Amino acid sequence: MARLTGPERRRKARLRFPQTLRVRPSDPERHDFDEILPTVNIARDNVYFASKNEFYAAGMRLFITCSYSDGLGSINSESLGRVVRIDDLGHGRRGIAVEILMPLYLGGKETLK
Repeated sequence: MARLTGPERRRKARLRFPQTLRVRPSDPERHDFDEILPTVNIARDNVYFASKNEFYAAGMRLFITCSYSDGLGSINSESLGRVVRIDDLGHGRRGIAVEILMPLYLGGKETLK
């Protein structure tokens, strides 16, 4: 991945410490996959990860679970995201940039009436 020169244009700093991420499409009828991957970098409103999966496309909506754990009693917070950029990283790997659109709250006390 080439380094860009010039001033940093990002509004928010990126965390470059890998975190476990779960990614799956919001429309499983088109492509059905479920990946657990480490992040390359992450910020509050976006995430960047590498995958060999060829189904990702710009504009695709995804369910993203960041800091994912499959341990008993884990609290996994899921968000809706949209693929904004795909980079060719070589050796069949692709860098996927996802904008986090909104958190999803399913099955919590907020939904009870």
